[in-house]
Amino acid sequence: MLKRGGRTAATKGFTLIELLIVVAIIAILAAIALPNFLEAQTRAKVARCANDLRTQAVALEAYFVDWNSYTRDSDSSLDIADIGPAAANPAMPEYGKAANGARQLTTPIAYMTSLLADPFGGPILVEGGGAQGYRIGSGTWSYSDPPINPHDHQDSHLVFKQVGPRACYVLIGVGPDRARCRNAYKCFPFVSMYEGGASENLRKNQPLNYTDYDPTNGTMSLGDIYRFGGEWQNGRFMRNGGIVGSTVSPGGSCW
Repeated sequence: MLKRGGRTAATKGFTLIELLIVVAIIAILAAIALPNFLEAQTRAKVARCANDLRTQAVALEAYFVDWNSYTRDSDSSLDIADIGPAAANPAMPEYGKAANGARQLTTPIAYMTSLLADPFGGPILVEGGGAQGYRIGSGTWSYSDPPINPHDHQDSHLVFKQVGPRACYVLIGVGPDRARCRNAYKCFPFVSMYEGGASENLRKNQPLNYTDYDPTNGTMSLGDIYRFGGEWQNGRFMRNGGIVGSTVSPGGSCW
C-alpha cells in the first residue's frame, strides 16, 4: 500500500497526539482571551453606570427647577418589604412618605421615561448592593417624624430636624464588587450615629464612608460609582477617608 507522509492512504486523519496539541493550544488562547473579555465587559458596565447617573442627575435638576426641591431618597426596596405595596402606589398616602425618589422622576411627570437599572445590580451579593433606579440620597427630604418605616430610616429624620434641608443629592451605583460602601445616604450630606454603630453583618468588609471606585486598583476593586449634585459639600460626611464639608461636627444625632 502506498504511503503518504508516513501514513498509508487507508489511515488519513489526525492522530490522538495532534488532536491533544490542538485542544491544548485552544485552551491556552482561551485562558488568555477570557480575562481580557471579562475586563472589557466590566469597563463597559462602568461606563454605562456613569452615563445612567448623568441621565438621572439631569432629571433631578429638572425636577428641582419645577419643585424647588429634589426628590425623596430612593431605597433598594422602595420600602415595600417593610410598608407593603402602598409604598410604590402613587394613589396611596404611604407613597408620599416612603423612600421612592426614583419613581418620582417617572410619575406623574416623566422626567425620565423609565427607571434605570444598575448593570451591577441583579442578585445582590452584599446587603445594600442594589437599587431600583439607582440610590438617591436627597438633602431636601427625610422620613417623617415618627418615620413611617420603623425598620430602615437610619435616624435620618433626627438629622434632618437638627440641621435642616440642604439643596443637594448623591446618586450611587454599587460598582463591580456589587456591594455598597456603608455610609448613610439617607442622611446625606450628613451621617447619622446609626451608621457608626452598624453591625458587622451590615458592614460586610465595606468601608464606612463614601469610597470612589478606581479601576487603577483593579477592575473588580471595591468602591462605588457616584454623582454628586447641588450644594453637596454643604454638610459633613466622609469620602475616601477624608471629611467633606464642615470640619466641626453639628453634634447631637449627627456624626
